[in-house]
Amino acid sequence: MTQMTTRARSRSLQPDHIVVSVERIDGGSIRHMRALDVVMVAVPHALNGRSTAAAVLQQAGVSSIAVEAAVREISRGPSPSGGNMRGAMIMDAATGARLEPDHARGVRASRFDWSPEAAVRIDGLLTTAGLTHFRTREALALATKVAHGPGVVAELCWSDEPEYLAGYVSSLATGYVRISCMKQQGDPSGGRVFFVRSALTDLAELVRFLEKQAVLITETGTVHHYKDNNISCPTTPMQRDSQCAAAVVDLGNRPEKQGSGKIRVKAGPAARG
Repeated sequence: MTQMTTRARSRSLQPDHIVVSVERIDGGSIRHMRALDVVMVAVPHALNGRSTAAAVLQQAGVSSIAVEAAVREISRGPSPSGGNMRGAMIMDAATGARLEPDHARGVRASRFDWSPEAAVRIDGLLTTAGLTHFRTREALALATKVAHGPGVVAELCWSDEPEYLAGYVSSLATGYVRISCMKQQGDPSGGRVFFVRSALTDLAELVRFLEKQAVLITETGTVHHYKDNNISCPTTPMQRDSQCAAAVVDLGNRPEKQGSGKIRVKAGPAARG
């Protein structure tokens, strides 16, 4: 409990209040999972980062229209007040329409953690790869649970902390693709989007899974830099083709030379429930 409250206080954006809840959970209802494989992509600029994210999302099955809608919503502030949301958006992976019941609150994925043994192993793997911030381990756990949600295609996220620039795209198909720069220094925008196949998704069941289903991650995946996973990153600060249009949203639309736009992710075994 002390560790959780300390982490909450360590954010640059201080919380108005901290609530710690303790509930009894039936051990038989806990789902055990293998963590998503981690692919680390280093990019020189947020434009490259968003282009990379767009390409990975489209590989996972998200349309370019939905990608652009998601980046626009996070960049401008998805809540009705124009600010960041506490929870995540749920978005149709084909049309980009928002589906979450409460557009002010969003949906909060919770009730997930690492087993003690898996926590030690993933800490070692991440530290060896140069990822020492506790936020990465927590984000990987959340992304692993979300990827198993009924109807979920992929997730896009970057932090709302102005000095933390990294973000990620995750799915069962691609693993957890961590992108080093998704926004400019000092930008307070941030949030997350869960993309779903709305025609095949029971929204109430998905929300119940995200908010109520207990998940324990007992196995770790692999951790690799992109060059070890057959990912070809954009080599210029901007791509203007229709596939990567989302990359320029709210970043000035600076016209620069077009890059390749190709990303191919070769992940290891899919995480299993």
